[in-house]
Amino acid sequence: MRSPWMSSSYQKMPGLKRIKRVVDDKEFYILLNEELGSWMVFTPEDIKRYDEDKLNELEMEALYIRGLALDDQGEMVEFDFPKPEEYPSVVVVNITTTCNLRCKYCFADCGPVKGEFMDEEVMKLLIEQMFQMPTPLVTFELQGGEPLCFKDGIERFCEISESLREKYGKRVQYRTVTNCTLIDEKFIALAKKYDIKVGVSLDGPKDMTDQLRIRADGSGAFDDIIAGINRLRAGGLEVDGAVCTVGQHNCSHPIEVVDFFAEQGISFKPRPANKLGRELENNTTTKKGEWAECYKQMYYRSKEKNIENFSIHIFEENVFTPIRDYICMRYPCGAAREVISVNPNGDVFPCDGFKGEKEFVIGNLHEETLKEMLNKDWVVTLKNRTAASIPACSKCMFRSMCCSCCYSAYGEFGTIYREDPSCADRKQIFLFLFDEWIRQNILDKS
Repeated sequence: MRSPWMSSSYQKMPGLKRIKRVVDDKEFYILLNEELGSWMVFTPEDIKRYDEDKLNELEMEALYIRGLALDDQGEMVEFDFPKPEEYPSVVVVNITTTCNLRCKYCFADCGPVKGEFMDEEVMKLLIEQMFQMPTPLVTFELQGGEPLCFKDGIERFCEISESLREKYGKRVQYRTVTNCTLIDEKFIALAKKYDIKVGVSLDGPKDMTDQLRIRADGSGAFDDIIAGINRLRAGGLEVDGAVCTVGQHNCSHPIEVVDFFAEQGISFKPRPANKLGRELENNTTTKKGEWAECYKQMYYRSKEKNIENFSIHIFEENVFTPIRDYICMRYPCGAAREVISVNPNGDVFPCDGFKGEKEFVIGNLHEETLKEMLNKDWVVTLKNRTAASIPACSKCMFRSMCCSCCYSAYGEFGTIYREDPSCADRKQIFLFLFDEWIRQNILDKS
């Protein structure tokens, strides 16, 4: 039977990947278009009919509209997916390189020593040049070091931004990610005045957080972090999510981590420690297989507790939809496209992960414009880094659902043209989500 709203007939597409899965003792087959990351589940009976060309026209049309079959001209359906941006709308403003803590996995290698503080000249240069970007909304994410080591700088940055945004006709939003140990009335007033969204770095309960999020003397910072969160809430503000670094201190306790964030009422994004800075010395991150197992257990517990886990959202979106808008998990990634990072001295980096790596300075605001930096040949090459640029990724069936983190690859392998250090775990997570989809959409409804 032919579809009433499409006039074409269809034919099988060559080169599709076939994946056998056994879920709850039942056999299934997945047809996967590795270039698109689109897929469909078949029972053994249906895959036999597919192989014998016995699917009816409506069934073939269902394959066609998912990029898994061709029309009668041998053409694939056209998809109007959003194109990656060419110029950034988000800038990580490293307002200072000083930090009051000395976390063992800090990829920027910051700590309680006298670092740099961004002056007004750099602030004004950065703000004006971001306002000249062809984007209506500019997001300034105030980071460090620890940004609250320079509250006066945060205040002055926002003042300059607000004084200029109407001239350029821009909408502006402000965010910060803080360790929350320096929350006081001054910062609360600033956050309210400029509507600064406040994220926190926090790895779970006290016994886990205190192992790696430490002061210079080695003592844990958990009690001060919780006190800061409580001061924030007492001042009428909420925590806008937590970054939860997963490593040897907490990866074996996923249930306790989820329960902690549920009790605190804080959404969280768990992810393995980045492979740069002090992490290269301390080796705190997950070992092969640990992140995938942690993710799976967090997946079920987060849904049971009804707590927002952004890593679940990111992976589910990449597997279950064609959107894939999280800039660190799609090719090309957001480095020097959606985001840049700027140090206090005016040095500009293609993304926040490189802010301690001089090799990746794309220019300095005192010497050239952002547009000039972003159009340098080597920066354009980095912006166009795709799975085809990376030997292991170019052969991977999940290359359209994934992306190797360029700075973690650089930290682990000394080059951005290698697979992500957590590659093997990600593959397990993708397969796990295939199985979960089958379980929830076929088995639970049968």
